[in-house]
Amino acid sequence: MGPRRHGHGGKRGHKKQNRPAKKRKTENNKRSLPQKPAETREAAKQILESSSSESEEEINDYQKLMFSIKTSGGGATESGDEEDDEKDDADGDKSDESEDDNTSDDESDEENEDKEMDSNIVNGKKKETTTQIEEEVEVMESDEDEEHYQMKESDPFSIHFENEKEEDFITNLEKKESWKKSNIKVPHVGSASLTASTHQSKISSTDRDLKKQYVKSKLCTQVFETNKSRCNVDRDLGDYPLNGFQENLFSIINNYQDLYLPNRTLPNGEQIRLVYCLHALNHVLKTRSRVIAHNTKLKKRDNDQTDSSDYRDQGLTRPKVLIVLPFRESALRVIEMMTSLLMPKDQKHVVGNKKRFQSEYTEMDKDIKKPPNKPAEYDEIFAGNIDDHFRLGMGVAKNTLKLYTPFYASDIILASPLGLRTVIGAEGDRERDYDFLNSIEILIFDQADIFLMQNWDHITHLMKHLHLQPSEAHGVDFSRVRMWTVNGWSKFYRQTLMFSSVAAPQINAIFNRHCSNYAGKVMVTRPDTSGAICQIVTQLPQTYHKIKTSSYASAADDRFEFFIKKILPQQKEALKAQTVLFIPSYFDFVRLRNHFVREDLDFSQICEYSSDKNNSRSRSYFFHGNAHFLLYTERAHFFKRFKVRGIHHIVFYELPTYPHYYSELCNMIQDLRSLKEGDTCTCTALYTQYDAQKLADIVGTNRTSIMINSTKTTHMFVTGDNT
Repeated sequence: MGPRRHGHGGKRGHKKQNRPAKKRKTENNKRSLPQKPAETREAAKQILESSSSESEEEINDYQKLMFSIKTSGGGATESGDEEDDEKDDADGDKSDESEDDNTSDDESDEENEDKEMDSNIVNGKKKETTTQIEEEVEVMESDEDEEHYQMKESDPFSIHFENEKEEDFITNLEKKESWKKSNIKVPHVGSASLTASTHQSKISSTDRDLKKQYVKSKLCTQVFETNKSRCNVDRDLGDYPLNGFQENLFSIINNYQDLYLPNRTLPNGEQIRLVYCLHALNHVLKTRSRVIAHNTKLKKRDNDQTDSSDYRDQGLTRPKVLIVLPFRESALRVIEMMTSLLMPKDQKHVVGNKKRFQSEYTEMDKDIKKPPNKPAEYDEIFAGNIDDHFRLGMGVAKNTLKLYTPFYASDIILASPLGLRTVIGAEGDRERDYDFLNSIEILIFDQADIFLMQNWDHITHLMKHLHLQPSEAHGVDFSRVRMWTVNGWSKFYRQTLMFSSVAAPQINAIFNRHCSNYAGKVMVTRPDTSGAICQIVTQLPQTYHKIKTSSYASAADDRFEFFIKKILPQQKEALKAQTVLFIPSYFDFVRLRNHFVREDLDFSQICEYSSDKNNSRSRSYFFHGNAHFLLYTERAHFFKRFKVRGIHHIVFYELPTYPHYYSELCNMIQDLRSLKEGDTCTCTALYTQYDAQKLADIVGTNRTSIMINSTKTTHMFVTGDNT
């Protein structure tokens, strides 16, 4: 089952949604679609579909056909959009806002007036903004052209995306025959495993000068100040823009290798955000510069002399970067970080729809109050607007950041898993769209552990719809499309970055199954730890039962059978009254609840879908001894962080995703000194051999090695001075 549709920010957050522009009757879209006879378009599609086995004669036919489309006026391109989107900026924003008005039937009159006012401000600046951007494009064409071709051979961007691989190489990548795994040490980051083809088995060396790492000059000038003001790393910087952790992290990312970092913490969270925002902007600006440089060269040459193979610089759709985030507050911080990196305070710059963005991504319902006395990590996660249903398109130019652009006119897309799921839809839905995912070159998951607390099915659904064949042309000039995109090899060029505070099997599965970057992938391992068990303040006997299971898929059934036959009969005894059963998976919760109902057991329940009134009643019943069991889900604890009173016994049906939840719940157990004579407090935990990482975070690395490899199935600890 999915999580609650709305975060604690209420329903206000998803009234105005930035939906992909689809078949909108605007002059801009009429221009971007081929208007010539259908026979020509069908012939082009047939040639593209057989492009992987083209002969030299077929390629010539393809080029002639594309030239005929282009000269006949039907070949509007992404490169054309790069020049014309500045002129259509205000009109595009206006039409986008108009579409949002039509899809928000329940929007109040006051909000409509605010939107119209914001639209008027944009239109009032149309002439000034257009003139300013046109001048910047002219300068950029002359400067960036020379810069790009000077560093073509050594720039990681060119090395990765302009490297046409042979079909045999791709075939070996699919079969994993050319992959090899090695252990490496990344300074300031930690130990890691590098999985790469035999030709891509190294990590590039770090250089503290960002310009030598081919970062755009305009970004280099802003990194130092942004790092100081937003990441609080002033003491660690010295005279350099990035600290040691950021430098080594950027060296991996800038090399266009996949990265999975399960060590995201409160102190380094904003440092990581700066690094991937810098990389995303650098990638988009390089793409834009290359397109404009090629446009300039094409204009200077006669049509009969044009060789399209020299100017393949695009995908089938425009969006290049997709950043998946859990809450609107996270998107707000990303936009603020990118604005700071892209736009110096002492220079003129334009942020389109800034007022609307601030109102939608900062406002919270005034009636909702933050609960007091919560842990620091809870306050950090649920700070600001925590609505989990949003999506936002961004267009990036030299000194311009355009928000709320239609997806097919966007360079970067920010979205939540739920926001993407409602656009992608499901099989059989009348209105669904996933063409904008075809040419994603950088995919970023930040705070991926929170997706587990929302609905992980949205992530797997997203991965299944990446790089599928578009249903429409979307104004693409096929003569400018890279051949590896035409061949359907985009997934081998896509870079995936995943940042999480925990190492979870679900995240590992996505990284292992859906990340096939030919440049390789780096998986950082969590450091050795003494475990969350050391944070338990009272002496408490804890028993761990190892469940034998043949596979990960059968683990849920084996765990249920073991609990019903071995654990539940003991916990039903009168001496084990007031037992909390902690259940990470909602599916397991439903299964156990149904079993308790069939067996007519005395229990109360708290889950993420229960109302506050029912949760309060359940806690009261349990505290006063009116309920023998309390079924408590991990996601309810994540969102509410209840202080459950009256606990005498705890059973962890499965080890928690967040290791500190283990010590939190154990510390809620009633003080042993206040118990009646003969009463005891206990803790019981179930685990399998597939829970090694979770076990290490709870009991410690050294103990885990013994427990996993031991032939014994039961292990006991008593917390105290020698834990």
